[in-house]
Amino acid sequence: MMKSFDDIALRNISDIVSDLLTHSKITDFLSNSNIPQAGGNNKTDRMFNALKEKQRQDSCGNNVLAFIVQVLNPKRYDDEAEFEKDRRRMNEKLLYEGIEITQQGIPLQVNKAKTISEAKERSLRIKEKIHGIAIHRDIIPFCEEEWLKENYFHAILEKTKSIAEKLRKKSGYYSDGAELIDDCFGLGKNKKPMLAFNMLQTDSDESEHKGFSNFCKGFFLCIETLKLIILK
Repeated sequence: MMKSFDDIALRNISDIVSDLLTHSKITDFLSNSNIPQAGGNNKTDRMFNALKEKQRQDSCGNNVLAFIVQVLNPKRYDDEAEFEKDRRRMNEKLLYEGIEITQQGIPLQVNKAKTISEAKERSLRIKEKIHGIAIHRDIIPFCEEEWLKENYFHAILEKTKSIAEKLRKKSGYYSDGAELIDDCFGLGKNKKPMLAFNMLQTDSDESEHKGFSNFCKGFFLCIETLKLIILK
């Protein structure tokens, strides 16, 4: 059961939602969430009164959070940048309650933010890190939960799994780790690997291919070694 939101949190949520939805959309979303109207002259007051009354009836914040999740459903958006802007703004306030909405629109329990600067920093953190080190968009769904919890070892471990999964889908092989790299990128006698990093038309291309292949193999072996160390 979700702890009830205090009036400050409800007002913050209402302010944000009122910027995202028209009056008619607020009516639709409240109805779809089984939250009765509770009066109010402007959008913010309508939202605040309805959410507060529903929470009072429930004695918990479950339906308030469910309403937020419905509003921030990625399926509602055509533009990722717009979704990220709205998600970041809502997260900045939800972090004070120990909640963060993921890129998939899923609420996640995290450590509560204690200061304004911490809330702002954490609401931007993943997006900034993605831009800073150019993480491929296919990797993020595998590790966002661990990253939000600041569990960096397991975030890297999950990234490794995402790479292996991508290679399996592209190659059709079901092996793992260094063996999977050999299966996918091994040149063999005919120098025709299942997957290649370039066209393999020159000796330089072949050296580059071998170099990337060894790098990937070393990456998997490093993670396997770290797993053993952590377990010990």
